[in-house]
Amino acid sequence: MALALFDQYGYDAVTMEQIAAAADVARGTLYNHFPVKEAVLVQALHVQLASELGPLLQKAMTRRGLLAQLTGVFEASAKWWEAHRDYAAPYIRYRFQTISDGQAGQSDSEMQTLYAQLIERAQAGGEIRDDIAPVLLSGHLHFLYLGAVLRWLENRKVKLTKELAGALAFFMAATMPR
Repeated sequence: MALALFDQYGYDAVTMEQIAAAADVARGTLYNHFPVKEAVLVQALHVQLASELGPLLQKAMTRRGLLAQLTGVFEASAKWWEAHRDYAAPYIRYRFQTISDGQAGQSDSEMQTLYAQLIERAQAGGEIRDDIAPVLLSGHLHFLYLGAVLRWLENRKVKLTKELAGALAFFMAATMPR
């Protein structure tokens, strides 16, 4: 419902009062669950991500090898973000704010768990170096991902798929077996 309002009127123009009215809830009730509009956006995007990105991620997981799997994940993610570019900056701003407030980010932890599982399998198969814990490598990969998204946001001429491919190439080069 909130995304429909954002799509119709633009994210910046929509107020919490409009969201409450569209949801047929009292404004106070909305604020009890979502302290700011960005929190509504994050929740709405997570619901949409779960339904739209999930099948794309499953398809990526059928690929053989870490590079092919991560390429599939990053390509699916790029496609999704490119279709939702107008929401990326407020989404990321709010996510960084919740991190600094000590709140764990569910979607971030889910992606890092996925990365760690893929990395652990690749390490067990000798595909990448195994002297660094998968959870640490997944964190590094996630920060590379975020850096690519931030570069894409700051420059409309940048292609997200290219930025993510560069981040992935850097990660893979750093994790090659010694």
